[in-house]
Amino acid sequence: MLRNMIRLLRELKHSKPSIIVCPKCGSTRIHLASRLDSWLMPSIYVCDDCGYHGPIIMELEKKDANASTDPED
Repeated sequence: MLRNMIRLLRELKHSKPSIIVCPKCGSTRIHLASRLDSWLMPSIYVCDDCGYHGPIIMELEKKDANASTDPED
């Protein structure tokens, strides 16, 4: 169990940066509804563009600026 925990922490440490996106409209202008979210209560997100209010978001990895866009590379 301890080995699994260590492996998970290493994966999180080396994960790529990500951005959060509204599941309704695709906007990146989304934020937590309260500063207490994720600490005391479940996370609730609010979209500034479409007004979405809920616990579900999309999380997308940012592309590496040095990465090639050619699939054969």
